[in-house]
Amino acid sequence: MIAAEIKNKYKGRKIDWLEDKLQELVNSKVRRRDSVNGFFICISCEDLKPVNQMNAGHYYPKEPLKYRSVKFDLDNIHGQCVRCNKYLSANLIPYRANLLLKIGEQRLKQLEMKAGLNNFKYSRDFLIEQIEKLKYEK
Repeated sequence: MIAAEIKNKYKGRKIDWLEDKLQELVNSKVRRRDSVNGFFICISCEDLKPVNQMNAGHYYPKEPLKYRSVKFDLDNIHGQCVRCNKYLSANLIPYRANLLLKIGEQRLKQLEMKAGLNNFKYSRDFLIEQIEKLKYEK
């Protein structure tokens, strides 16, 4: 349960704003997790690139709403170069092969099951709790 003082900080903020804020913080966490000394290896093409060319690429896309259940799932989001993410439509065939190597078969199956949840909605409390948690992570 979230303390009233924390809830009050977000009073008047719409769910869309909370989701956008959480996505910003999750993407930042992915960039920190998947980079070393200013470089990263793209989950899809496996090229070593400077971190300023990194996107937080989703295996299951954040849009359409069909995959809302994994929109913020860290197993679904990995460092991906702009080319693969934007111009190759996430370059999903090698993404999946490398995702399997990175997180393993069990976690990939869990991600697939979670992605199949229909009509999923995040609660306001969940979004606020996750924002507060990620705001202070380094």
